[in-house]
Amino acid sequence: MAFEFDLSAHLPSVMRAIQEKLGGWERPVLTDYELAVLVTSQMAHLEEQPTLRLYEKVVESLGSFGLISPSKDFKPGTVYHLFGRAKPKATEVACAADPFAYISHLSAMEFHGLTDRFSKILYLTTPPDTEWKDLAKERMLKDLREHLEPFQRARLPQLRRPVFDRVEGVRVELMRRSSRGAFKTIKSPTIRVAMVGRAFLDMVREPGNCGGMQHVVDTYREHGARFLALIAEEVEQHGNAVEKVRAGYLLEEVCQLHHPLVDGWTQKAQRGGSRLLDPLGEYVPHYSEKWKLSINVASLMPGGSEGAL
Repeated sequence: MAFEFDLSAHLPSVMRAIQEKLGGWERPVLTDYELAVLVTSQMAHLEEQPTLRLYEKVVESLGSFGLISPSKDFKPGTVYHLFGRAKPKATEVACAADPFAYISHLSAMEFHGLTDRFSKILYLTTPPDTEWKDLAKERMLKDLREHLEPFQRARLPQLRRPVFDRVEGVRVELMRRSSRGAFKTIKSPTIRVAMVGRAFLDMVREPGNCGGMQHVVDTYREHGARFLALIAEEVEQHGNAVEKVRAGYLLEEVCQLHHPLVDGWTQKAQRGGSRLLDPLGEYVPHYSEKWKLSINVASLMPGGSEGAL
């Protein structure tokens, strides 16, 4: 059959080109989508259309040569480890498998040197479903350009959100949040991590994922002055009213720091409300009159010991 002839004729040259690409692959793993893009690119050089059968043959051949092996942390056939690579870090694999996820919360605090805690959990943030799908469409169009239609027509693996709760032996806590502008990309190793300002915003937004509110208080005390401008700008731009009040209280009343943006956050304070410094704690009558906030953290109450855990 002509199809079989074409397959056998093209496979050797496609395999050589892909092996060369994998030799210089910067990330520790390869997704099925990325491999399908490589196959499509090589077929385009040959002025041929990609086929699912050719893709499957490439996967089979790479596997039989021991050049790729499926990761056990993901759905079979979706993420592959590359031969000859050192054991990768969980952060590298997670960021390679989900191209729109980034390291956040306590894991980002650890990366930036804001905590001396070594979490046994990898905290990741990835966009909500609708935003993720929009980003995936943009990425596929950028990767494939005029080859997108034949790629989809061949029913090759699409760019889709991976599902995983552990990676490289580390438990993953995955949060779905809008992430535009929240992270930066590190080249070596290839990871994405929350910006310092976003890490401080996340501390008052979700302290339970940042070591607890007392640890957040300690972190603001120790590092708030150094990163004051970044914190103020991030909270001003992306924080809601409650988050601005919490951050404002910590910066002004706990850290004794002042910034023009922070001064404006007092307008967000609401008299008669039940806003809590620690959203996971109970309401207490100890109160910040300026910030209209229940100070429900033991070390900040009258008689509390500073830095208490």
